[in-house]
Amino acid sequence: MMTLNIKDKEYKVKFGFNSFADSDLLDRVQQIATLLSDDSEDRGFGMLRELFVVVRELLYVGFKRCNPVETIEEVGDLLDEYMEDTPKDEDGNPLEDRGIFAIFFELSNELANEGFLADFVGKIMAAESEQEKVKKPQDHKKKATKK
Repeated sequence: MMTLNIKDKEYKVKFGFNSFADSDLLDRVQQIATLLSDDSEDRGFGMLRELFVVVRELLYVGFKRCNPVETIEEVGDLLDEYMEDTPKDEDGNPLEDRGIFAIFFELSNELANEGFLADFVGKIMAAESEQEKVKKPQDHKKKATKK
């Protein structure tokens, strides 16, 4: 389970089935992850805005099970506080990355590896691996034709 410490309070992020059953949030997470990992021409301010929206929505659904967060706007305010409270060393340099990309990748990792989807994703990957191992037999008895 992922936790965020904001203003001396610990917020737990836990994804459940209901978090995604009635929304397209998983599709949007995958789309953003693809855009961020490719040398895509689709990058830009529109993608950045969607990244902010998706992070806020992911936290909203992730907070629901363990935290008293009532509105999505409250989550946006908590994100502002989280980023403002980045621990710094004596020179004022951040000790950890609390930027929007870092939060997105932490949430994506939580979703894929720790949340209820971990078992599901593992089974899909195992099935794909098995499919790659099974190859159609080639007809070795066929003689090559000479011209």
